[in-house]
Amino acid sequence: MNTSLSEAEVEETQEEPKKRGRPPKEKKAEVICDHKDHLKKYGFDFKWLDKLTDEYGFEKYEYLHKFRAFRCYKDGMHVDWIDINTLSLLNGGRRLEPILLRHQPVPPRRAIIEYPWRNL
Repeated sequence: MNTSLSEAEVEETQEEPKKRGRPPKEKKAEVICDHKDHLKKYGFDFKWLDKLTDEYGFEKYEYLHKFRAFRCYKDGMHVDWIDINTLSLLNGGRRLEPILLRHQPVPPRRAIIEYPWRNL
């Protein structure tokens, strides 16, 4: 009588135990901004960028003060712009401050962020 286990039975008994614990937190996007105090003074909330990260998967934001806008990066490439007034508007706020210089708009076909008022 052969009581040894077959190879398939040995593999079944040697399964790795399931890992327990918290799942890893999602990585937050990197925000490069030298004017955080100025933005907070006008009522800007940096949590608004986290919402964009969750929805569109941006990995980095770079704030350019002369345009009052963030450059949005995905996979290491600049893909879209969003200014502080638009971010405020999308989150139920009001216009934060006047913007005198405008960035070059992204063509609607290449745009990542979907605004309710943008025609595609």
